[in-house]
Amino acid sequence: MAEKKEVPDEWPPVTGEYAIGNPEDPVVVSSVGTYFKEEDVLKYGASLVGPTKTENIGLEKIIANTISNPNIRFLILAGTEVPGHRTAGSMSALYKNGVDPDSKKIINAPGAIPFIENAPMEAIERFREQVEIIDMIGTEDLIKIGAKIKELKERDPGAFPEEPIVLKLGVEAAEEGALAEIPLAMPAEPFMDVINKATEEIRYKSQIITRDQKLTSGISDNGILGILTGIILAVLIALPFVGLI
Repeated sequence: MAEKKEVPDEWPPVTGEYAIGNPEDPVVVSSVGTYFKEEDVLKYGASLVGPTKTENIGLEKIIANTISNPNIRFLILAGTEVPGHRTAGSMSALYKNGVDPDSKKIINAPGAIPFIENAPMEAIERFREQVEIIDMIGTEDLIKIGAKIKELKERDPGAFPEEPIVLKLGVEAAEEGALAEIPLAMPAEPFMDVINKATEEIRYKSQIITRDQKLTSGISDNGILGILTGIILAVLIALPFVGLI
């Protein structure tokens, strides 16, 4: 029987749109751009199942949730590829080629903005050593995916021989294009908390966008941040008066 390691109580440490199985199972399934019925995948023995939407924050989540559980030794990429983001292709490039330590860009990745900003190089290299990636992109047949999970479980090499690494991401669970949730009414202090949180999320996304000069067309980080922050502030200021109209 394969040797297993104890998993941190808060595993997985990064939230997302996925379902959790047995943390001792060695297989994680990313459905990339497809939404599987998770229980139909978990029953075959996967430890984690869910989509991965982006080639930056999405991949950071997988890295963080994998290296915090040494029992995970395989990552299946299945379902449909995400147009533009090319998430699966970018993950395969990260696994094969790594990340440039200076630019933080995934080497030879096909995605539009393939930068790993929040995971240190040690975490990225640990991920590459710990798992084997199984490319099943284009496959949505759950019976075939289930058969592959069973096959991988049979050749489980046991837990990775190092302790879990719990990685805290700068902006947890903020997929590209996601907007901060804004309550309709609130006291002054929570009101400012929402503004601050939204500003931090916008700042992080602006940093990613301005990494690629071809995509930004000369728009500065501060310009994007100022415009988006102004819009949010205008909406927030107007909200208390909505009920008076």
